[in-house]
This record gives sequence, structure tokens and C-alpha cells, in this order.
Amino acid sequence: MLTLLGPLSLFIYLLLGWHFCQTRLAGKRALHPLIANLLLALAIAMHGSIVASTALQTPTFFGAAEALSLTAWLAIAIYCFSKIRWNLTGLEPPLFAFVSAFMALSLLLPQGHSITYVQSTLSRLHFIFAMLAQSLLFIAAGLAILMRITDSTLHHHARKLLSQNLPPLLTLEKLLFSTISVGFALLTLTLIAGGVFNQQSYGTVFTVSHKTVFGLLSWILFGSLLLGRWLSGWRGRLVANWTLAAFSVLFLGYIGTRIVLETILAKG
Repeated sequence: MLTLLGPLSLFIYLLLGWHFCQTRLAGKRALHPLIANLLLALAIAMHGSIVASTALQTPTFFGAAEALSLTAWLAIAIYCFSKIRWNLTGLEPPLFAFVSAFMALSLLLPQGHSITYVQSTLSRLHFIFAMLAQSLLFIAAGLAILMRITDSTLHHHARKLLSQNLPPLLTLEKLLFSTISVGFALLTLTLIAGGVFNQQSYGTVFTVSHKTVFGLLSWILFGSLLLGRWLSGWRGRLVANWTLAAFSVLFLGYIGTRIVLETILAKG
């Protein structure tokens, strides 16, 4: 049953992407709003069941495919919750393009590697915190790119259809910092849980590895960004560029490595 939910979710995401391109960009009516909302709820439920089964299965398999699926689901969930607070009209075309691409890749890539370290409540919490943090900060990087597009439109008077229909820069900025704040909190919990787990398993809090080093460096960068926002009111292009730099470091620490190992070198 679960094997069918992925393709069905992808089909609905593509259908909704077409719908929002018609309504937001072309000014044409495609699906009735009630039908679109029902389809979105159905896709979230089906996709969510895939994410939940991946996290709860024993043994746990997780890699690039599962990370992409989780990121796509969280992006849709953030959109649904955030539009209650802010007007996100215009965000739908790039959002569903992003989600559809990630969902399609997750279906094409091989299943991830089996988690071989000792399974316990602490190690499972560390794993869940890490995956959620990385996915949320991946979404933040996508928002930063949209901010750059909007900022370029404002400063260079561009007339590109997509940029003209995106939410205001201030709205994207608020959404970005909300996403980063939650992602940073989860990244902090990841590092704490990882340190405690290492202490219990190996007798040391810190072990030198590429994931640990890049994780700490990205934590410092994202923390500095939030501190700069709070103390100095950082915004605009500086925030977008800093977010992309911080996420690039985090990407190198885990996601990029897994993609290379699992798809290029086939060592996952």
C-alpha cells in the first residue's frame, strides 16, 4: 500500500502545481479552491504516512531518498501552517515545483543505508532531531533564494513573471527566520543528544568526524545569523547570503556526503 502512496502524492503535487501556475501566474481558474484544498490535505496525509513509516520502521533505513521526501513534506506543512498567519499568495508555484522535484527524486533514488549504531531512545532522538533540523534548514535555503530573486526584482526593476507574483520580501523574511529559529533549536538538540550519546557509548563528548565538525560550524553560523538579527536587525540580501552559506556547510556535513556515497559511488 505504501508503495502506491508515493506516486499518488507526486501526482497530486504536480496537479496542484499546474493549478497554482494557472491561477497565480496566468490568472486563469483551474481547480475549484475547495477541490484544491481537499487534494492538498489528501497529499499531506498520504505523504505523511510515508515519512512516519520511514521513521518508525525497525531497522531504520535513511539516506538521500528519505531526506528528500522528509524535506518535501515539511515544506508543504510549513506552507499550510504559515499561511494562517501570513499571506503567502504567489509562493505556491515555486513551492510545488520544489516539492514535486524532491518527491520525484525520492522515488527514483535507492533506499537509504541501514542505521547500524546501537539503537536506544537517545540515539533515535538524535537521529530524528538531526533529520528534522537538516530538512528545515534546507527549506530555509530555498526561502533565501526566493528572497534573492525578490530583492533583485526590487533593485533592478525586473519584470519576470515569477518574481512579480512572489509574496513581499518582508513576508519571506519573516517566514525565513521562523524556519531558521525552529531549525536552529533542533540542530542544538541534535548536538546535545549526540554529545550525550557519544559520552555514554565512547566515553567522550566530542569525536572528530566530518559530520560533527560541519555540524558545529553550521550551528555557529546560524546562531550568529539569529544573533545578528536580534541585536542589529540584519535583513535583506545579507540574511539571504548568510543563510545560503550556513546551509552549504551543513549540506557538506551530511546530505552531500550521502548523495555521493549512495548514488555516485554506490557505497551507501
